[in-house]
Amino acid sequence: MLKQEEMILMIRDKGIKDERIDSILMYGSFTQSSGDRFSDIEFYIFVDDIYYEEFDTEKWISSAYPIYTHFFNEYGSEVVIFTNLIRGEFHFLPRSEMTIIESFASVGYFPDINSMCLCDKNGSLRKSLRALQDCKVERQTAENVEFVFNNLLNAILFGINVFKRGEWARSLECLYYSQKYYLQLIRLLENKTEHWVNPFKSLEKEISVSAYEAYSKCTASLEPSSILSSYKNLLKESKNNIHILKSKYNITNFNELIDKIEKHVESQI
Repeated sequence: MLKQEEMILMIRDKGIKDERIDSILMYGSFTQSSGDRFSDIEFYIFVDDIYYEEFDTEKWISSAYPIYTHFFNEYGSEVVIFTNLIRGEFHFLPRSEMTIIESFASVGYFPDINSMCLCDKNGSLRKSLRALQDCKVERQTAENVEFVFNNLLNAILFGINVFKRGEWARSLECLYYSQKYYLQLIRLLENKTEHWVNPFKSLEKEISVSAYEAYSKCTASLEPSSILSSYKNLLKESKNNIHILKSKYNITNFNELIDKIEKHVESQI
């Protein structure tokens, strides 16, 4: 058994024994049959409302397994680094806010609802999870293709502009966002949209070899020539991909905008 799996059982058992805990929902790799020895463990823990205000989350986590550090990240999640260097992400909420589960539907990928339910003392969690049972977000639409491509071109143009200003590090940051939308475009082309929210996840296994090789040419080091080459390749590959998608969907003609951005890339660098 993986150390993470042992810790998941510890969290589950602690929740079952603690009268203050109503239910525990697990999410992430271990609910998608992709958890391994490098994976995080991630939970939503619902506390009975009468105990919530006084509930010490750090103390509760560390009593399940020793930790080095506990903090809130920029998204408001509680993050811990356990003493075995496994990372944990926790969301503690009052039971009355369990309706938040319905908002997870936009993720659109829940292969095993049962594995998400670690502890459910009154059936409310399973009832809420049923809303996700057959949840499937349709990604293959003209509106979604346009959304992705508009964001891709915007990110590329932003990145090129700061590159021309001489902000190499910031341009490299923008390249990351450009790559994200580019990979969503690839996933639309190859109908591999399970990991849509994080299109980098399991990329080596989920897209074709040719698409992966094309993507590799769109990555860069902090060297300016490498950054510029990556943006040029992004534009080239994106132009080819949107042409293919345009034959399948009734979408805007982006040719003029792409041509102008290409000329902008080459001008006065």
